[in-house]
Amino acid sequence: MANVRLFWGSFVALFLVGVIVALPGAALPEWRGRYAVGGEVSWFFTALLLGLLLGVRLAQGGRRHPLFPAALGLVGLALWGVALAPTFPLVVALAFLLGLGEGVMNVHGNSLVGELDPRRRVELLNRVNVAFGLGAVFTPFALTLLPYTGVLTLAGLLAWVGALLLWQAPAVAHTPRERGPGLWPFLLVVAVYTGLEGALAAWNRVYLEHLGHSTALGGFLLSLYWLFLALGRLFLAGRVAQNPLGALKGLLLGVLALLTLNLLPPTALLFPLTGFLLGPLFSTLFALVQARYGHRALGGLLYAGATGSTVIPALFALLPTAGIPYGLFLLALGLFFLISGLERRVAHA
Repeated sequence: MANVRLFWGSFVALFLVGVIVALPGAALPEWRGRYAVGGEVSWFFTALLLGLLLGVRLAQGGRRHPLFPAALGLVGLALWGVALAPTFPLVVALAFLLGLGEGVMNVHGNSLVGELDPRRRVELLNRVNVAFGLGAVFTPFALTLLPYTGVLTLAGLLAWVGALLLWQAPAVAHTPRERGPGLWPFLLVVAVYTGLEGALAAWNRVYLEHLGHSTALGGFLLSLYWLFLALGRLFLAGRVAQNPLGALKGLLLGVLALLTLNLLPPTALLFPLTGFLLGPLFSTLFALVQARYGHRALGGLLYAGATGSTVIPALFALLPTAGIPYGLFLLALGLFFLISGLERRVAHA
């Protein structure tokens, strides 16, 4: 019964991570109307990143209680504050707290589930990470249909429900280090994967508009991309768990096929399907690192993910618009070869 409670508490935590990640883009029209902001929105991202880096560092310790439930309580208060903030500088200050909570929730939300049943670690981590995709999809839809203050108030209440579910969360379990390749190949794979995921989300919509498709259609397809990412984790979890790295190679072959179709204007609208095939990658890599190197290595994994998701999409700004699909294809091809090499290293060890 305790494992069920902790699983759903972690589910809530990762749902809120999705909410926080999607919040700036979804709330930007409201912020423009309330605070008349433009370039100042970059302050929000800076504060969020600083809080995230500190949160990940704090979460690398062995204690989960009271840190993990406290992080959800802090996020609940910060969301209520953002809902009612009279000035944008206060929103920026609260962004630091949101990032701090996000870092703790991301590490422990995954780590705790990975310890509930180590034999089913890959499957359980993929299933609980469905929550992230649901949070990322929920936020823009909810802020389109419902009042801004009401949505953030509801999200804050949910954070406190999660804090109650995770009360007395157990300390980090000791994981003996297994023989295998060094940690750095896993970090490189995660950085490239998060870069591909982020570049698809940020730039393929620009490419579709370049082909003549409407902004509204691009936004709809982007929402589908995040939804398919969540569905891939849900429906492919069992299959990937049987042979993790081999299964990821097979999924990436499917991604390469879809990105080949993305080069052709008539079939470019199929790009959201790549989300379904990419869905299990991060959770599966997280599970493998946790099994081999233990909890403290997970912070490095998330730092690699944050770096890849920031730097690689930024580099795509240097490409001509017509070159975006070629860049995406080459990035996916590089990821395929990296995972193939990692599979050989693990088998050799």
